[in-house]
Amino acid sequence: METIRKEQYQMRDFFLRRPYLQGGDAFVAYVPALDVSSCGATGEEAQRNIRGAVRGFLAASADLDTRRVS
Repeated sequence: METIRKEQYQMRDFFLRRPYLQGGDAFVAYVPALDVSSCGATGEEAQRNIRGAVRGFLAASADLDTRRVS
């Protein structure tokens, strides 16, 4: 029986060169390297939300162990 080992990684803060774009009444933050976006009513809210979206994306990727190739 194979034992699945989950590794924990400390997540560090990240910075975006262009933290958000304004589109109509919303501000949109986008990380092209991960194809992840989020939005908010203000630029600051969009920045907070994109951090949460990236953390969620990375956590889901770690859970799926996307490093393995079948």
